[in-house]
Amino acid sequence: MVGVPTVVDAVTIAHDTIDFVLSHLSREMQGVRSNPLDPHNRPSVRELQQQNVPAETGNQMMGMFGSLNPDEKRQLIHEVLAPLGQNLIVTPKEVDSFIANIAKLVANGINCALHESVTMDNVSSHIH
Repeated sequence: MVGVPTVVDAVTIAHDTIDFVLSHLSREMQGVRSNPLDPHNRPSVRELQQQNVPAETGNQMMGMFGSLNPDEKRQLIHEVLAPLGQNLIVTPKEVDSFIANIAKLVANGINCALHESVTMDNVSSHIH
């Protein structure tokens, strides 16, 4: 059986959003100006994830929360949301097309891996 994650919990969404905001503010404080609404002049998600936010900036922007390590932040968010029943599990609205695409990708990969006669040139003829 092959599993593909298609949902995310509210704790992860909140945690990642806080980190992205903190990374964005840190970039702004360092003089890197960007307009988040301009697709040609905004950092990628990968750039924001790799942004090393100095501890002083985290403390300045978010107080004690900014100085916590990622696991502690995640745990604190969980402790706040869980008793309120707000740690929801969310799926993207495009989940149906995502499932169709990922199913085709996984099937093609398995067919190519297990059958010598299936190649990248003829793989699509072996599904449906």
